[in-house]
Amino acid sequence: MNTTSDGKSKIPNILGDWDDVRFFLAVAKTGSFSAAATQLNTKQTTVGRRIQALERRLGAKLFDRHRHGMEVTPAARGVLAQAESMQSNASSIERHLAGLDREMAGVVRVAVTEGLAAQWLVPRLTELRRRHADILVQVIVGDQVLDLATRQTDLAIRFFRPTSSQLVAARVGQFRQSVFAAPAYIEQFGMPRQLDDLHEHHIVDHTTLHNLPAMRPWSEIVERSTRVVLRTNSSHSAMEAVKAAWGLSIFPSYSSKTANIVEAPIDLDISRDIWLVSHEETNKGARIRAVIDYIRDQFRQDEREWFSLSHPSNDTEAA
Repeated sequence: MNTTSDGKSKIPNILGDWDDVRFFLAVAKTGSFSAAATQLNTKQTTVGRRIQALERRLGAKLFDRHRHGMEVTPAARGVLAQAESMQSNASSIERHLAGLDREMAGVVRVAVTEGLAAQWLVPRLTELRRRHADILVQVIVGDQVLDLATRQTDLAIRFFRPTSSQLVAARVGQFRQSVFAAPAYIEQFGMPRQLDDLHEHHIVDHTTLHNLPAMRPWSEIVERSTRVVLRTNSSHSAMEAVKAAWGLSIFPSYSSKTANIVEAPIDLDISRDIWLVSHEETNKGARIRAVIDYIRDQFRQDEREWFSLSHPSNDTEAA
């Protein structure tokens, strides 16, 4: 690290290259090149090259590698403070410009969970594409909470209400978390009808759900089970295993609308709200507003059929 005439460390000025700063911040916040690459929608090797180039330009090592990930070096902490300040200013400018944007063309990013994206959202974007052919909807799938303030996404469909006063949230639906099985599994092992029955059945464990306090009833079932046949952090993989009759698992109540699986008549007492979230400074832009209004209207049309809290009958049989 360069020093001043009195021997003290001099914080290098990196404000001249915002693109390098984005890469530095992504690694600092995610703790790895691979996670940073996912966040920046690029390759891990690209992230590594950009960090090495920045270190050469600054004449300082920016990261130390530890068992738990990459950490900013003590010498680079001043760079981190500059970078965060620069990101805040750049994000503010981007949000302001997005709010003033009157163009009905360009990218609109929508963050949504894997299951809701595949089963419901993407099939309903056809009419939006017909109406606004110049708007490119980028569907960002995952359970991570992307930051609307820094324009990681323009809209988010979330299962919890945000707390930030700058975020605008509209409740657009509700659903239950229910136990599902494939007809072939039910034919072989029967349909569970009470909570206690689940201990005698094979379980497909969607591990990401255990991070959510609302899922505690299901987590307790999995913890006590001696018949877990698969563990996965992917809702799509869990769904495929259930469809292949590996065992039972838990999915949103609307899952049977698109998959050949049967909802068990068991009340886990887990219900969740669906929120459509945007940022107050960007949601006035023409193309973002158009996508917000369209998605909200789709939720309104499907509210009764897809997003109700009614329970299956105890007489439910395999399809």
